[in-house]
Amino acid sequence: MEAANFARRYDEQCRRWYDRKAAKTSKVIATKALGCKLAKAAWHVMAGPCDYDEKRLFPELANQPMKTS
Repeated sequence: MEAANFARRYDEQCRRWYDRKAAKTSKVIATKALGCKLAKAAWHVMAGPCDYDEKRLFPELANQPMKTS
């Protein structure tokens, strides 16, 4: 949960995914889902020789342009 909250605040891709999920469900469910995604990504990085790739973590956001603030 702490990683999900941190990622939601400081990572643009995580924030975009979280906002979409929270709009469909609730903030609590969106936080838990983001935490689950991050835990699975961490497991894959530690279990095998692969790097963190946000395009694989958030494939539904890969083709959308990023907002510049």
